[in-house]
Amino acid sequence: MQTGAVPWKELDEAERRNTARAAGAVLRDGGLVITPTETVYGVMAHAGSAAAVENLRRHAGPGRPDAPRFTWHAPDTDAVRDTIPLPTAVHRRLVDRLLPGPIRFIIELDETAVAAVLKALKIGPGVIDDGARVSVRVSPHEIAREVIEWAAVPIIAERLGATHWGDPSHPDHAVGDTSDFLGTVIDAGELRTPGPSATIRLKPNGAFEVDPAGWIDEKDVMEALRKRILFVCTGNTCRSPMAEALARSMVAARREDGVEIIFESAGAATGDGMPASPEAVRVVQAMGGDLRAHRSRRLTAAMIDRAEHVYVMTRGHRARVLELSPGADSKVELLDPTGDVPDPIGGPEEVYRETADRLRRAIAARFEERGL
Repeated sequence: MQTGAVPWKELDEAERRNTARAAGAVLRDGGLVITPTETVYGVMAHAGSAAAVENLRRHAGPGRPDAPRFTWHAPDTDAVRDTIPLPTAVHRRLVDRLLPGPIRFIIELDETAVAAVLKALKIGPGVIDDGARVSVRVSPHEIAREVIEWAAVPIIAERLGATHWGDPSHPDHAVGDTSDFLGTVIDAGELRTPGPSATIRLKPNGAFEVDPAGWIDEKDVMEALRKRILFVCTGNTCRSPMAEALARSMVAARREDGVEIIFESAGAATGDGMPASPEAVRVVQAMGGDLRAHRSRRLTAAMIDRAEHVYVMTRGHRARVLELSPGADSKVELLDPTGDVPDPIGGPEEVYRETADRLRRAIAARFEERGL
């Protein structure tokens, strides 16, 4: 096994791939690997190797009494969902929205569930669990994720600063002395955001607690529990506000599960503050919605970025959304996949009624797709 630090920034693409593959092999063979994550440099080990776990434990100390000793660094969110039972909508939502990211989840489970997780991962007791809780995270850092994927075994890690290998002057982002280290060291230089990950504790009833130290706070977690859906048309006085009001009325009787659905609408070419058209107000009111207080809003990149799904009325609206937020391509769709929904502006009330009926059918189909 190599003991010198590999300077990642000096490697070409093929050399990086080979380095990650070799590091994965080191982990499979029971060695240790130092690699950057999005927050700190971490010392990784094969969680299913008793010798590797003991080696990491020996250098990292006993850990905190209020958490499992080590954290499973899962390869992706799907692996977490497939391995750890998440019985509540809040659990599932937080895992889906916050991973990958600088988050460690400590999930309370009963004894049978803990045993099933350890069996599935082929990990002994007391490594990622304390008998009543398991600890998991998914790093978004490309080097860490690639190494974990190549390892193809369950991985645990400890931050370098918590071991004797860290440089005392830079405990969380410098490789430091590795003279007695048997493994691979990947040095990517100083990290952009050095510091510990946040810890969120998930309770069996869906409640959660956010530890005070870390990158996010309770306000951030509450925002993750809000599912924002944005409807877009041209002037935000007819189609998109009708869709917003209808959608809101359609989920009014939805069973509360801790996840809040927020519907918003905006216009791709409008000003702020205009009321909905009188025809739209009357038609929506007859269908159980309310547009009397609606005022138009101009579409902004911030609205697009915070929305989980963006439903547009026409292909032209989709193009405008992507002009404002080019990275939003995967979440922007025609509300009605069969084609554009024409603007009823200037038409008789019957045209508004036909438009509203079409919007409601399309929304119902989208809700079924999304499990709302």
